[in-house]
Amino acid sequence: MSLKRRSAMLVAAAAVALVVIAPTAANAAPHTAAGSAVVTPNSSINGSISASEILSRAASWNGTPYSSSSYKYGPGNDISYRTDCSGYVSMALHLSSSLTTVTLPSVVHSVSKAALQPGDVIGVLGPNTGGNAGHVLIFDGWADSAHSQYYAWEDSGDAGVHHLTMPYPYWPNTSGPSPSLYQPYRYNNESGTGGGGGGVPPWPNLVEGNTGTNVEAAQYLLDEHGASIAADGQFGAGTFAATEAYQSAHGLGVDGQIGPQTWSSLIVQIQQGSTGDAVKAAQLELNRYGYGLAVDGQFGSGTDSAARAFQSAHGLGVDGQIGPQTWETLIGD
Repeated sequence: MSLKRRSAMLVAAAAVALVVIAPTAANAAPHTAAGSAVVTPNSSINGSISASEILSRAASWNGTPYSSSSYKYGPGNDISYRTDCSGYVSMALHLSSSLTTVTLPSVVHSVSKAALQPGDVIGVLGPNTGGNAGHVLIFDGWADSAHSQYYAWEDSGDAGVHHLTMPYPYWPNTSGPSPSLYQPYRYNNESGTGGGGGGVPPWPNLVEGNTGTNVEAAQYLLDEHGASIAADGQFGAGTFAATEAYQSAHGLGVDGQIGPQTWSSLIVQIQQGSTGDAVKAAQLELNRYGYGLAVDGQFGSGTDSAARAFQSAHGLGVDGQIGPQTWETLIGD
């Protein structure tokens, strides 16, 4: 994902100004050294990995030129990764292959800004984020007490792999995605985080044979996108076939399982005045938390009040709209 981050001279000057801020207690040295690191992997491919190892792996590529067509081995020389932004993050997470900004949501989950920890990632991820429409980098700690600047490891088209200080969530005036689209995420297999600190729980993985509320919600969401299956909470052959058809139609991996990537594609943002099967799915999930709503597909004042109460109770932004973070918190294990 070639990103010409600082195309304007004014932004370049601002970048220099940020880097030379005198250290204070709130603007301490970054968590990882900016020099190239020698790393002895403690993690296995796609396995549990600590934040410190993620950052050490990130530092090991310091100075590597950006390329969307070149590959380089990560520490341990077990996997060769693409040397663009998403390949770089795949290397740092010790994944089995180079994912893209479109497919990285299959291995990460949303967290709040307040929950960000070194080793997390910040990016524009998910459907329709290929090429310059997406970007991802590695968070390495806050650079000020106001949490308006942070340290990061980034692989960008203009500088390759480098360690820098930048404004949260990203530079203005870029040729890539708007800064407002950047969101924080955490690797699903990161060890030592315990899922606390206001983080959003990861999407569940549903397979044929599963039963329950999440299956029923998934069936409603499939129907929202044109399927005609019974929302009975039973993941049978009909739901499996509808899932495969949806995945094929939307350019996803076709396996009949409803995991993070399929969930992220199925959900739609809903709010007061919305109607339909997606509203039924949300009402069903809200009722798991005791809100006692009629599952009628009408997003009225009762559903709005329940959504706001749920968001407040789970440390989310309170706006009554059920978007990606609220959906994932509702459904996540």
